[in-house]
Amino acid sequence: MLKVLVANNAGFCFGVKKAVEQAVEHAADGNCYMLGDIIHNSNVTSKLVSLGLKKIESVEQLPKLETGEHGNVIIRSHGADQETYSKIKDCGYGIIDATCPFVVKIHDIVRKHYEEGYHIVIIGGAHHPEVIATAGWCDNTATIIDVDSDLSSLHSNDKLCFVCQTTYDGKKFKELSKKIHKIRSKTVEIFDTICYTTYERQKEAVRLAESCDIVLVVGDRSSSNTNKLYDLCAAKNVNTHFVQSIGELNNIIFPRSGVVGIVAGASTPTESIMEVKTYMGQEFGEASNEEFIEAINKGTVAIREGKAITGTVLSANADGIRVNVGCKNDGFIDKSEACEDGEYKPEDYPVGMEITAIVTKKRDDVSGCVLLSKRRADLLRKTDEAVDQIRNGEIFEVVVKKDIKGGLIGSLGTYRVFVPASQIRLKFVPDLKKFVGKTLRLRALDIDDINRKIVASQRVILQEEKDEKDKKAEIFWENVKPDVVVAGEVKRISSYGAFVSVDGIDCLAHIDHLSYGHIESPDEVLEIGKTYDFLVLKTDREKQRVSLGYRELQPHPFTKCMEKHPVGSTVTGKVISVLPYGAFVEIEPGVEGLVHVSEAAAAYVKDINEVLHAGDEVTVKVLAYDEQHRKTTLSIRACLEEEKPVAKTAKPVKKAVEESDVYSEKSDNNVFANLLKNVSDDAESNKDKQD
Repeated sequence: MLKVLVANNAGFCFGVKKAVEQAVEHAADGNCYMLGDIIHNSNVTSKLVSLGLKKIESVEQLPKLETGEHGNVIIRSHGADQETYSKIKDCGYGIIDATCPFVVKIHDIVRKHYEEGYHIVIIGGAHHPEVIATAGWCDNTATIIDVDSDLSSLHSNDKLCFVCQTTYDGKKFKELSKKIHKIRSKTVEIFDTICYTTYERQKEAVRLAESCDIVLVVGDRSSSNTNKLYDLCAAKNVNTHFVQSIGELNNIIFPRSGVVGIVAGASTPTESIMEVKTYMGQEFGEASNEEFIEAINKGTVAIREGKAITGTVLSANADGIRVNVGCKNDGFIDKSEACEDGEYKPEDYPVGMEITAIVTKKRDDVSGCVLLSKRRADLLRKTDEAVDQIRNGEIFEVVVKKDIKGGLIGSLGTYRVFVPASQIRLKFVPDLKKFVGKTLRLRALDIDDINRKIVASQRVILQEEKDEKDKKAEIFWENVKPDVVVAGEVKRISSYGAFVSVDGIDCLAHIDHLSYGHIESPDEVLEIGKTYDFLVLKTDREKQRVSLGYRELQPHPFTKCMEKHPVGSTVTGKVISVLPYGAFVEIEPGVEGLVHVSEAAAAYVKDINEVLHAGDEVTVKVLAYDEQHRKTTLSIRACLEEEKPVAKTAKPVKKAVEESDVYSEKSDNNVFANLLKNVSDDAESNKDKQD
């Protein structure tokens, strides 16, 4: 007898189903237009037209609306470019957006990266409406490539962003990805935007082709994804036939025994698949057998603990919910198992409501009911939804439950997650037990929906992060040179300086380079967690060290001091240190001036320590500034002389006295006078000897 196997993933996908339902809903509105074919299936298009939907090929074909008249345009599942949306609105029409959610995601990626300066590259058919629409989200500047395309022209782009047609061949995408990784651009981002249902549909089609005697690919020849299914099956089975209409089955010679596999594209309606099944049943009797089995399955449901079953509410009261689950015993959901948050309300479960629950016990000894848990089913559904979110490479977390030979085991919803030992770390892991109970960050390598298994890797994430870190480090060392100003975040503070993160690289700002004035701790100037500008003082790539300066970018206090205390002005300062030749006095924070020993007092001072001590407050006069060397000359004596009272009568002074003001042998406070006196004494002595 001939056996017929129908692929589980046959017929409308989620996006196509949504688009067709929206079109049917608005077909009878009277003034509703579909822009091109909603999906690539002529039968579906004809049906929609017969229901009242009007088809146009471009916005320009839209009739002008009269005053008070309304109309809508349906954007097909393949999407449209930005300009099309604007044109429709400009014409006064409303928009019913039936774009597949997966296609919308691609448009968002393209728009975002195009605005960030990336050159967009689309992998797919140049004439496919989805690809054309996607290109419209980057002002039609995208490069469109296929598996055989020459990528050499892309090397000139610094930043590249690759996206893929949702129905593209998964195997070809992997081949192309290897070529893309060889492109020598600074930044290359690749997004695997093939719809996960496409992957599953293609994998299942190949398995059927390998195991069946004949394969029937049902769909419209204008459908890209259906054609790809045909190519995949034909490569595995020479007895593969494309079936667009039921009449084409008459041209196929079927054996009297064996297995016939039926696969269908995402745009193939259920009616088309059923027509083929019915034909097989009429010709070979297979359909009647299936109908009989289906009738039995509908009459009774296999009950197994842990299985999810769907039933309808018979009644709901304060104790719980009674459910018809399709077998001789009713199901019962206790109020504690009704909802996740525990706020059970009987009125939320009207008679006839459909409920999916998990079997917790096949038969309760007291009530005789099948015990169910809606709460557990809801939790599982949520976690299973998480699986859909990781199909495009998104990172997810799993707690390791146990270790086995060759790897680690965890779970994500109802899926079993396996992490091979080679995919845990970048290096070999000798002891797997230490990971039990730990949380791993993972990326799915393979998702088997039939067996509900996921093979995942943490290593690929760590490698990507390492590559990104190395890439950033390379850019850092190429650009961070002495005398370059960088922005850095203060991460931690020690007694000798602040550790600053610049683009993820730790640098040190020593305490000596934080302030012109004396500080006890770096936190007097910098605050942890804040970002400041620093000057790069020195770099050592070999030792991975970078020295930064903060004070070097701040106005020098010497300049402010010159403006505040010009030459000739007096100011009160603090003696910082005392040396044999003079004392240093701080007149502004970070600005010190020298009071020479000769300027320390009104009279001669043999030892300056007799009149000045560190910490003393003194009034000084600014004598001079050396701006180039940032030195200040101060005088205490000048202030004291200004304080002397003016004499009432002035006595005439002889010339000799005036000269003695310049030079006097008796002047003990004049260094030059003493020196000249010694010279004079020596001369007198020599004269006596000659005589």
